[in-house]
Amino acid sequence: MKVVLLSIYPDIKSFGLRTLSACLKKEGHDVRLVFLPMSFTERYEKSILKEVVDISEGAGLIGISLMTNFYDNAIQVTNFIKDRLDVHVIWGGIHPTIRPKECLNFADMVCLGEGEGALLELGKKIEQGGSYLDIENLWFRNKGKIIKNRIRPLIHDLSDIPNPDYDYVTHYTLNNGRIQRMTESLMEKQLGNILGNNIYGTMPTRGCPYSCTYCCNNTLNKMYSKQKSVRKKGTDSIIQELLDAKNRMPFIDWITFDDDAFLMCSVREIAEFSKKYKEKIGMPLYVSGVTPSTLSKEKLSMLVDAGLIQVRMGIQSGSESSKNLYNRSQSNQQVLKAVKIINEFKDRILPPKYDVILDNPWESEHDLIETLLFFTSFPIPYRLNFYSLNFYPGTDLYRKAREEGVIVDDMEDVYRKHYKRCKQNYINSLFFMLNKYASSDQRVSLRTMTMLTSPVVKWLKMRWLLYGVCTLPLIMNRLSYLFHKIIEDIRTGNWSRIFGYINRKFLFKLQRPL
Repeated sequence: MKVVLLSIYPDIKSFGLRTLSACLKKEGHDVRLVFLPMSFTERYEKSILKEVVDISEGAGLIGISLMTNFYDNAIQVTNFIKDRLDVHVIWGGIHPTIRPKECLNFADMVCLGEGEGALLELGKKIEQGGSYLDIENLWFRNKGKIIKNRIRPLIHDLSDIPNPDYDYVTHYTLNNGRIQRMTESLMEKQLGNILGNNIYGTMPTRGCPYSCTYCCNNTLNKMYSKQKSVRKKGTDSIIQELLDAKNRMPFIDWITFDDDAFLMCSVREIAEFSKKYKEKIGMPLYVSGVTPSTLSKEKLSMLVDAGLIQVRMGIQSGSESSKNLYNRSQSNQQVLKAVKIINEFKDRILPPKYDVILDNPWESEHDLIETLLFFTSFPIPYRLNFYSLNFYPGTDLYRKAREEGVIVDDMEDVYRKHYKRCKQNYINSLFFMLNKYASSDQRVSLRTMTMLTSPVVKWLKMRWLLYGVCTLPLIMNRLSYLFHKIIEDIRTGNWSRIFGYINRKFLFKLQRPL
């Protein structure tokens, strides 16, 4: 049977859909994987959707994966397809898992939780012409009623799952306003990069042991409360996947582990992985799922020796009241200990990344200052990733926000809110300033930050003045950098970068409507 899987995310990593595609192909299905990279704040042109329909002609099943912010895009694509093709459309991913009834207003069926087993069973039954309304993990809208099937057990041995599908012949991608068949050059262009290095991302584990109140795992851990949430892929299976990726995509420079729990692996498992990774892969490795409670100097030392080049750790807040609200159990002492361990390797790895949540309506200015001073005490260098708190459906924070009237309209206050667009205010500006200094290996002293957050300075209305004085070196450094780049470009005759900068910074602003 022909199956079309559509990715509506901004990048083409799409780990989940690539894995589903590999599973379906293994069972003999003719799978087309179509990448439609687009921000959730934008909509697709009609000409693009017509090309999707052309590729989907003759399919027996079309699948779309979505997170909450991509709800509008999923509706647009689904409605366009169903108006033109007589085909089953299934939605999967975290949003259909949490809000299946809502999604059934548009999709014929939704998948809750993991999709591998459910999708294979569905494909087989559709192909054979049998009834499929009893498949576990799937919900249907049938004759005005919703059929709710039970949730199947989690997949525990991830080594049994085929490696993600990185085909060229059966893959398509949106590029320069039209859909093109995937090629090696397009893959290299769109797969993503870090500091100019092409990356291959994968997930050696699934699940998370924590249930932070703002995170989807807050809901998923309740769904699977009687099962082991964190599952692992065996070392040999991980290494084989990476070897296959290197052979298929020789342009890859970096490997990234984008899961939540890789460092939950034991010291023995980390040692085995590090040894084989160094021998057989030998590429820079970026690990994003680092937590203070799972990090140790022993584990980090082995990984750095194997090629670890950067880590990302979720910290979110240094305020005790905010950490209680988020259900973050790590103490500031634990966090600082982990930060210092990472800093011991600063001569061998890039500055670590630490996640911070801003725009929490329940945080007082005192809470924010407590967090700000906490980060100021960190050894440099480091980078801060800022997120504007969003209240995703199904989470404890969503329910609290609903009950207290923080959320009035789900679509505007949640679905269409950009989680990276933090508010522009004084305290947030101090976070941004701190990040610029720390990421360039320059320290902001606790004394300076204490002065900038002083109640006396606020009362004297001198905050922004002092902020301007403190940011002046950053501005001067930036101007100096740009000046030297301009001189270099003029000397080498590279006018394109100069004109591009002028267009972005000045002409674009003049063209925007008042």
